[in-house]
Amino acid sequence: MAALSSHFLEAILFLSLFLLAPRGQAQVYTTYNQYDPAAKNYQLDGLYCATYSAHQPLSWRSQYKWTAMDASLGMGPQMCGQCLEVVTNTATGAHVVVRVLDQSSNGGLDLETDAFNTIDTDGGGYASGHLYTSYTSFSC
Repeated sequence: MAALSSHFLEAILFLSLFLLAPRGQAQVYTTYNQYDPAAKNYQLDGLYCATYSAHQPLSWRSQYKWTAMDASLGMGPQMCGQCLEVVTNTATGAHVVVRVLDQSSNGGLDLETDAFNTIDTDGGGYASGHLYTSYTSFSC
């Protein structure tokens, strides 16, 4: 019985480490969106995550730039408020940290315009309307 309990505890520990580990994706289709949160006083009205995150203080809502995430990448209530370190442009290593606050239907990420411009260091993403990025998610 003790051996069974030990194996059960090991399995629970392994599973919890897996669930808490940062996750990421590569070659993610990434576009930009005119959220303009500062002009809207960082209100989440109309965003997917408003139901889950509207109670957060202004300091939390304004701490990071915003992004939307497609359901194909795992978007759901559990992603609301999570952060992504978005990395692109392998020549420069440009990156930006964004907070997931909306759901997109573009098959990837839909970054706030300022966040998109931060990583579009050569203007190629703006010219084509999208970038391919990678990201790692983490709790922030």
